[in-house]
Amino acid sequence: MKFITAFVFLLMACAPVPRFYLQYGTDFKQSDLEKMLAENPLPTGENIKVVTLGQGPAASHHVVQIRDRETPHVHKTHDATVMMLKGQGYLMLEQRRIDLMAGDVVYIPRGAAHYFTNTAREPTVAFVTYSPAFDGKDIIPAKLP
Repeated sequence: MKFITAFVFLLMACAPVPRFYLQYGTDFKQSDLEKMLAENPLPTGENIKVVTLGQGPAASHHVVQIRDRETPHVHKTHDATVMMLKGQGYLMLEQRRIDLMAGDVVYIPRGAAHYFTNTAREPTVAFVTYSPAFDGKDIIPAKLP
C-alpha cells in the first residue's frame, strides 16, 4: 500500500502545471496556475473566489476556486465552458449530475440551471470561459433538486 501511495504522489508531482497564454487585442498575458493561485489565494472562511485573467469583446477568462459549493443559478446571456484544473466534484446541470475531475471539460449553455459541489478536501480550481465577456452581473438564482 505504501508503494501505491508513493507512486501516486510521484505521478502528481510530475504532472505539468497548467499555463495560460491569453491575448486581448495587442495585450498578451502569460501566467501559470501555481503562480496565479499563490498571488490570489482563497481566503480561509470564503467559499468562492473568481480571478479574471482577461477579457475581449467576445469572451472572458477566469480561474474559479470553490471550497464547498455554488448555489443553483442561471446565466441568461452567457454560455460557459469549464475546464477542471484541480480537485473533483459534481455539476448539477438541469436534472443531470455530472461527476468531474481534473482534466474534464463541460459546456454550460445560457439559460441552463446549474451548480457545482466540491467533493475534494482542498478547494477545486477551474478555468472558465464565458461568451460574451462576463461582467459578474448575470447570475440569477434558480431552483434545482
